[in-house]
Amino acid sequence: MARLRALPKRRRIVFPEGDDPRILEAAARLRQEGLIEPVLICRPGTPSGMECVEPSTSPRLGAYARILHERRRARGMTETEAQRLAQGSLVFAGLMVAAGDADAFVGGAATTTAETFRAAISTIGTRLDARTVSGVMIVCVHDRVFGADGVLAMADPALVIDPSATQLAEIAIATAETTRTVIGAEPAVALLSFSTKGSGKGEEPDKVKEALEILRARAPELNADGELQADAAVDAVVGKAKAPGSKVAGHANTLVFPTLSAANIAYKLVERLGGAMAIGPFLQGLAKPANDLSRGCSAEDIFNVTVVTALQSETH
Repeated sequence: MARLRALPKRRRIVFPEGDDPRILEAAARLRQEGLIEPVLICRPGTPSGMECVEPSTSPRLGAYARILHERRRARGMTETEAQRLAQGSLVFAGLMVAAGDADAFVGGAATTTAETFRAAISTIGTRLDARTVSGVMIVCVHDRVFGADGVLAMADPALVIDPSATQLAEIAIATAETTRTVIGAEPAVALLSFSTKGSGKGEEPDKVKEALEILRARAPELNADGELQADAAVDAVVGKAKAPGSKVAGHANTLVFPTLSAANIAYKLVERLGGAMAIGPFLQGLAKPANDLSRGCSAEDIFNVTVVTALQSETH
């Protein structure tokens, strides 16, 4: 994690599975190193020296239930149902964030991605300027000539299966912000395809070209280009040959893939065959940060995900 931007201040991060030994180990280390202030949702007395909250006895439960009811009553949720659901650890964690009592939550060590995602959407919701919630991987490669000192943001490997041109542009804007806040680098955004500047024909390159037009209209200040093949995006020699004059080709640190399948396959191959460290996926487009853990995660994984989550919280 040393190649990511340093945290300027401690953030309050909620862990819905505060009784899990892996969470306890990671939270203790994060607190000891002064990176975050952990809040554990757990049985009273479980952690040593860390804040512990038990939803059913919390004095904030009523206020949180009212927030949930207000958000979901248009979908038929009753006050009684909101009171019951607010006592669930994932939902309670999301409501703590929504109420401003915490900066973000990290969950999923004992629940599915779908459950974590639903809790985040129902409690925190999306940003006013974002209609698409997407995922991003932070990938650290050995050769620091690539990306930003060897670190790249790759999207979307997790949520949006086949994004439209508009969704692709929104994913690119969100991922550029992640590059800026998490990696600490000015984004150079490459919209990827199997074609570079018209070398291939088909629906996918056309979609990517349209996405670039939308992106430039919505965020003209971004350094972005497409459509680019992966080698043209990250290799300076290939980029100069295939896309001469491009300010992104050969120097991209933010890779936006045309489909979930392409992004997922790419980061896993880089991780397994190239020995890269891939962290995530992290959610983009939420009003405040919330991120999911794999149920097979280690304490080290939780530590890394939490550091990135804290970095994300600085722009919310």
